[in-house]
Amino acid sequence: MILLLAVYIFVLSLLFALLEIEIEGKFGWAEKLPTWYKKSGFSRIFSFFNSKKPLTGYHLFLLLFIFLIVHMSFIMGLTWSLAKELQLLALYVIFLTLEDFLWFVFNPYYGLKNFKKNKIWWHADCKWILGLFPNVYINAVIMAGLLYYSYSYLMRDIQLFYQYFVFLGFILVLLILSIILLSSLYKKWYFSMRKKDERKNCKIFH
Repeated sequence: MILLLAVYIFVLSLLFALLEIEIEGKFGWAEKLPTWYKKSGFSRIFSFFNSKKPLTGYHLFLLLFIFLIVHMSFIMGLTWSLAKELQLLALYVIFLTLEDFLWFVFNPYYGLKNFKKNKIWWHADCKWILGLFPNVYINAVIMAGLLYYSYSYLMRDIQLFYQYFVFLGFILVLLILSIILLSSLYKKWYFSMRKKDERKNCKIFH
């Protein structure tokens, strides 16, 4: 069950990362999208909890959309409980964090060689752990762990908390395998699909 959950979360994160690569290209954090950018007003709350990143219309509606989607099971009949909500929030945090990193891994304009503080302006205000990754990733893993511990406490089953670490182990293995086996193949496919643009054959109205 834990392996299946890890595979499911990983595949969701990867697919969403690839979708965002298609949308944003090499300009991360919606830099070139026709959306609004704010760091003032109510956006200050978002910036405070997200290492001074600006809030954009793109991210606001994206995060709300995903948040509602992951709660669909309750609308479809699954009985809501605080314990289940905490587990769901933990997985939501892991999903967003993993998706963020996979965006860099699979993005042809970045990859691991360009995953550096001085090349990613929206992570530039973060502290980086040994220069390898921003501390927001560690914070997210800890936050998810606390949520999972609270979930296991309410369920009165500490084994559920231990399973969180098994889950993270599976995620790490899948991440390493995707870097070794898939990322280079995707990057080649990314550019091959752009060799011929057939937009002009689609009779698009302007």
